[in-house]
Amino acid sequence: MKRNILAICDPEQEYAYRLMDALSRREDFPFEMLTFTGTDRLRESLAQRPVQILLIAQRAFDAEMKGWGISRIILLKEEEELEEKELPFLSKYSSVTRIAKKIMETAAEAGDLPPPQPCEHPVHFLGVYTPVHRCLQTTFSLVLGQILARTHRVLYLNFESYSGLDRLLCRSFEADFSDLLFHLPEPKEEVLGYLYRQAEQVNGLELVPPAFLGPDLFQIRREEWLRLLDILKGSRYEYVILDLSDAVMGLFELLRNCSRVYTIVREDGFARAKLAQYEAALERADCGDVAEKTRRCALPVFQRLPRDLGHPEGSELAQYVEKMLLEEERSER
Repeated sequence: MKRNILAICDPEQEYAYRLMDALSRREDFPFEMLTFTGTDRLRESLAQRPVQILLIAQRAFDAEMKGWGISRIILLKEEEELEEKELPFLSKYSSVTRIAKKIMETAAEAGDLPPPQPCEHPVHFLGVYTPVHRCLQTTFSLVLGQILARTHRVLYLNFESYSGLDRLLCRSFEADFSDLLFHLPEPKEEVLGYLYRQAEQVNGLELVPPAFLGPDLFQIRREEWLRLLDILKGSRYEYVILDLSDAVMGLFELLRNCSRVYTIVREDGFARAKLAQYEAALERADCGDVAEKTRRCALPVFQRLPRDLGHPEGSELAQYVEKMLLEEERSER
């Protein structure tokens, strides 16, 4: 299939070629790229090869370029003031991830992206849920995801009302889980395309930033959650980690769709009482199959938790999860 062309134009040759190299290394980046350090060569090239998207430095741009037959132009902003207000733009010094996202979003708006190809491999949903609060559930889930992501393609979804993940990861996010859910009524291919464009990466793990406004999740019906899982079954991921919470309608149905459920347990009286009630509720709801595929994780007292949730390698928790996965692998042989 013939790929669309992205042209990068910047007088700083080193910047232009480094950006092209970084973008070309990204998996599933669907563009052939051309690089220019001057607009004269760019214009000459356009007569031979049409360009779908032009990524151009602010100081190299001229308004007459709007008439050059380029589908979309994105400005790389270099100064505080931007005279051209109509075109999409972002800082020239943004991360490669953010620049790639802007390109993909712009291409999607122009209809220049091919639909995602359905994947034939099975998608395994791993649920993480416990009725016991403040027991490292999210930390455990993120570490689990990053370890699996060493050898598999993994997506992490957080269902908490207020996760604080942006601060924990020292990251800012432009879109979040609520935005993805807004697109659920659209065709599956469009939902997956939006997901792939918006997913962030943390140490190889892909994640959708949690909803900023927690109450947004309260309004999502059981049927909508199940549609999301159905869409993800045709995704590029091998594992999808569901970091679940009590805020989810149809919680038990989501757990039933998981191939394995991890429940963190504690030994104090309050925790035991909560777990006993949760397990009784599963039985009353005729969800005994959830209990059968649940692994109860009694986490030891760790001397030190990972300082950086985006790089937990070597921590006691990472070692615990690695050992747990190795035991599961051996038991399945």
